[in-house]
Amino acid sequence: MNPKYLKIVILSLLLICFTGVSGAKPSSGHSGNTGFPDYTEGAQYDTDFDASFMSEWWYQNGDMRLVGEDGDVKNLAFFTVLVHQESPTFFYDSKSDTQLSNMVTFYGLYPYGEEPSDNYTLVFVPRDEIETYIGFHKPYLDFTYPEGLRKFYGSAFKGYNLDYAYDNVQLDLFFKPLAEKTIDSATDPVNFTTYEYAYGKLHGSVMLDGKKYRVTQADGYFDHMTPYTRDQPVWEWELHGWSWSELTTDSYQTVFYGVRGSDGCDDYEYKHLTLIDKNKGKVIAEYSGDEVIISESDWTEAKVKEQTVERPASLQISAPDLNISINAESVIQLDRSSQEEPVGFVDFMSFQPDEATIEYRGDLEQGSAFYEYMVSDRVIFPPQ
Repeated sequence: MNPKYLKIVILSLLLICFTGVSGAKPSSGHSGNTGFPDYTEGAQYDTDFDASFMSEWWYQNGDMRLVGEDGDVKNLAFFTVLVHQESPTFFYDSKSDTQLSNMVTFYGLYPYGEEPSDNYTLVFVPRDEIETYIGFHKPYLDFTYPEGLRKFYGSAFKGYNLDYAYDNVQLDLFFKPLAEKTIDSATDPVNFTTYEYAYGKLHGSVMLDGKKYRVTQADGYFDHMTPYTRDQPVWEWELHGWSWSELTTDSYQTVFYGVRGSDGCDDYEYKHLTLIDKNKGKVIAEYSGDEVIISESDWTEAKVKEQTVERPASLQISAPDLNISINAESVIQLDRSSQEEPVGFVDFMSFQPDEATIEYRGDLEQGSAFYEYMVSDRVIFPPQ
């Protein structure tokens, strides 16, 4: 073939491929800032990991300034979680001989200067119907909860839409990531991978107690996490629990993951701390293992089914050139423990509206922080 015409054919094919990718509609858009398909966005099955029990969830938080139609100004932080779980053993209805899939959603609201509120809801659906509600092995997120208006969809490339209504709140939000994707992953003490779009902006509106507010300023965070086990009845039996935090200041953002092994609350077998330049959306530094020193203090007691569970009210993390400090000021206690069959956890999800600090190379900034401290049922109700 004439080289001139060969170049034309190749160029035409490239244009067709590019048009097929860039012209996709939002509901089937492609994640990642490059615009190429990213299959870490869609759902997965337990069979993808040969798992005896797996969970996955998509998490969105935000710290928002709201303005009402009458000029009323309100500051509100929130998180939402939408969950998909599979277990060939636990999620089976012997009466109808039906394998089930579990879907969960929960949220927390932190109005500045007021008490926080939360809700946790779960349903079971037949396994052969789960794809009606969730998009599997897709380069985008598509999750519709079967009950009520609770839908989370989109991609990092196009942006994520969160339509979430329950009780007295309705969120109609759009989140656009402005930072590169980061990853946390480990095999011990539990198999898990988390894909994070740690910084971005939220737009949209919020309805509270029948009153509509417009979002005027809002920072947000998104991730997709999948923990699973091949050996235990549930993955919660493989660890003591974990800590996670996300801290945002004017210039910086930090994301910390710490997973505790079975030996105790200070036995962190996995530690990873990421520092991001918020304005550029680039990772400045990552620290792991012995580079990361954790100090949890001001221990507070909580009751879980007549059992005493402790949580830290203060968190300090240090790494070369970096120090962060967070206080658990406004705390939601998500109690999913089961005394009869220890297969759950208790999760303390907290928010600090200001004075959380990032000190990097002598530069000290204050901001807001989300801080999670989870304790496994294996600790609260040890298996007999």
